[in-house]
Amino acid sequence: MKLRRVRLENFRRFRAPLLLEGFSDGLNIIAAPNEAGKSTVAEAIRAAFFERHKTTSVESLRPGGDSAASPSIELDFELGGRQYRLSKSFLGRKRCDLQMEGQPPLDGAAAEDHLAALLGFRFAGKGASGPEHMGIPGLLWIRQGSSHELSDPVHHAAEHLRQVLGTSLGELASSTGDALLRRVETERHELLTPAAGHARGELAAALTGLADAQQRLGRLNDEVLAYCSRVDQLATMRREHLRAEQERPWEKLREQHRTAQARLDAADRLQARVAASQAALRPWEAQATSSRAELDALAKDDAALQARVLAEQRLAQEDAAAALELQAWERRHLDAVQGHEQALARLQQVRAAQARDEAQRSMADLESAVASSAHALARAQEARTQHAQQLAEARALAVSPQDLAHLQRISSSLRDNALRQEAVATLLELDLPAGQTLLLDGVAHQGQQRLAVLRRTAIELPGAARLWVTPGGSDLPALALQQEQLQLDLAQRLQRLGVPHVADAEARARHAAQCQQEAQASRQLLDALAPQGVEALQAELAQRQARLASLRSAAAQAEAASGAGEALAAPDAAPAAQAAHEQAQAQLQAALAQLNSARLLAARAQSSLAAARQECAAAQATLTDPHRTQRLQAASLRLSDSLAQQSAENQRLQVLTDELRTLNPSLLQQDVQRYAAAAQLQEQAHAARHQAIMRLEVELETRGALGLEEQQADAQRDAEVHRRRAEQLQRRADALDHLLQLLRRHRAQLAQRLRAPLQRHLSHYLQMAFPGAQIEVADDLVPGAVERGWPHGTERGPFDQLSQGAREQLGIITRLAYADLLRDAGRPTLILLDDALVHTDEDRLAQMKRVLYDAAQRHQLLLFTCHPQAWQDMGVPLRGLA
Repeated sequence: MKLRRVRLENFRRFRAPLLLEGFSDGLNIIAAPNEAGKSTVAEAIRAAFFERHKTTSVESLRPGGDSAASPSIELDFELGGRQYRLSKSFLGRKRCDLQMEGQPPLDGAAAEDHLAALLGFRFAGKGASGPEHMGIPGLLWIRQGSSHELSDPVHHAAEHLRQVLGTSLGELASSTGDALLRRVETERHELLTPAAGHARGELAAALTGLADAQQRLGRLNDEVLAYCSRVDQLATMRREHLRAEQERPWEKLREQHRTAQARLDAADRLQARVAASQAALRPWEAQATSSRAELDALAKDDAALQARVLAEQRLAQEDAAAALELQAWERRHLDAVQGHEQALARLQQVRAAQARDEAQRSMADLESAVASSAHALARAQEARTQHAQQLAEARALAVSPQDLAHLQRISSSLRDNALRQEAVATLLELDLPAGQTLLLDGVAHQGQQRLAVLRRTAIELPGAARLWVTPGGSDLPALALQQEQLQLDLAQRLQRLGVPHVADAEARARHAAQCQQEAQASRQLLDALAPQGVEALQAELAQRQARLASLRSAAAQAEAASGAGEALAAPDAAPAAQAAHEQAQAQLQAALAQLNSARLLAARAQSSLAAARQECAAAQATLTDPHRTQRLQAASLRLSDSLAQQSAENQRLQVLTDELRTLNPSLLQQDVQRYAAAAQLQEQAHAARHQAIMRLEVELETRGALGLEEQQADAQRDAEVHRRRAEQLQRRADALDHLLQLLRRHRAQLAQRLRAPLQRHLSHYLQMAFPGAQIEVADDLVPGAVERGWPHGTERGPFDQLSQGAREQLGIITRLAYADLLRDAGRPTLILLDDALVHTDEDRLAQMKRVLYDAAQRHQLLLFTCHPQAWQDMGVPLRGLA
């Protein structure tokens, strides 16, 4: 199919006729900016084929705001070597004409049905056509933004594609072979689940019954085995009980416990003797230690006396040196005090002279400030007075905006009412000769005048009769009454405001606003002169005046204190006096610190010397004490006696300790505990075994009466029946499953042979854009898994999980493959791409251009784009919509 000419009129944005012609057999690129009408042209081509000319569901085709327009489309195309012209109009002038070369023309529904059969689509039963009706054109004519959507267009065109692939695909989808496959599948699904192949239905019930029977048989087998094991256990327990009863091992263990306890008691008595020997040894050790300490103390008294004599001599020398140093620092401190007093007096005189000069300068500055404050206070008081007067005048003249607006509305209403009265009143035009007078309700009028008569009025001419004129307007009385009410309301409001006219009220309001503005300006001036208020200015002036008086008094005092020395007021006098005073003060502080330190050292030396003399006297008295020799002899005797007694006790303690070590009381204590626990456990185990034998005898007697072996035989027969039934159903299920797999494999092989042409065309285009990639076609002719090679390996995934850009590219490739398939079958193809490949990068776009250029060798392609610069390398001219 080759499109040759397109003509639109009254179609959406194209009110005036739009004509596109001269399309080539291959690639045609229509480039125009956004909103220029590219998609409108594509939509017009779809509407010409897919919409019934009589439908009323295409209001969107009309130009905006023109409800009388009748959208019309005229297409010239070539199909099967014949020339066709389709003319179709919607809504207002509904018509459809189809002219065919070599055949009689068709019109109306016959022409539309003929085109649907030729191109492979169908019409909606009611309303506008949807994607599900567009068939093969809906697959090949890609709308803007839908190139990545492929599943639905293929499904909508599936019926026509099956016709192209031949009758075998129809048999594959709906033949008796499929009926057999469905029957096998149904019977197989009665026994196995569709997906996982798990048992279900009768097979599941048989397997459940077999499992229950086997579980019951296993339980009985376990019970019979447990019964036999219990019998053996009873015999063993009886033998062990009889042997224990004869041997009575717990009595031997109790005898060993008594022997171990006797040895432990002997060890305890020996340990008590060791403790008593240790207690007797401790007093002699303490006495020896005390005697040694007393002898050491007596021996140290001689050395202490000699050390104290030497210390007394050394401290006497230090006391004499400290006294000499104290006298020297007292003289230096007296000199520093005199120098500091002189420097302080000089500094006070300099500061008094500077204070006198500073007071004189401050007085001059403060006098100027007092004059400035007095001037500012006078201006502020004047501004405050003006502000009060202007504000009072503004308040006296004030007219509220509401009253003024009401007056203006009443005045406007009076003017409007007068104009309406004049509009409906009777007009009198007078043209009286010179000197002639006409009376109108007693009022004389002369010359040329134009009067409006609003009510019944008497007209009198001199020497003539009286005429009465009654206006004919029915609204005049109401308008006159409304005019009187408005005039009365206006007069009352003017009287209340004290002005004769509305203009006077407006002038008064303007004057009040002007006074308000002047008052605001005065207030701003007052705020600038006295931000804190006039009272603050007055207080500031009083404060400055008081400060001035204080400065004058201080200047007089400084004058008296400084004397008449001019050198004192020199600029460098104060720093020099201050430096001299600071130096004298530093010398005084240093001398005082040294004096205090010398006093402290002298006091410490005197105190240390007195203490040393006392300690020396005490040590001398200690050495001459008559009791010291007696104490020395007594301490020596006590030490010798303590050492002898300590040696004897140590020998006795060593003998007892060696004997106790050979007994080892801790091991004897463990033996006592071990033999006692073992005897108790043996006796308890014997009693527990006796109780267990009696319980086991009762249990075996009870189980022997249940007939476990008979129950075991019945369970074996029941399990065998269920096993044979389950095996029978399992064999049937396996056979059906195997048969279903064979049928499906055969069907898949048949479908693969039928899809081979489409797969071949797909591979042709796919290698141009995605070298090395493979794509599978499912039974429903929709692309399935896509396999591509990457540097890190092969990647395989479904078509729907690809990125939008990749799906867009594969969607166009798949549609071109369908177009090749249709062309091989002799079916018409026309490919429309409306702003496709908008999500494609530059590298992939270059590959897709190869694909489109190759497809254009076999099909006519109409590509609409808003990016003309991207398609300048296609080797075909780019045309616009002009």
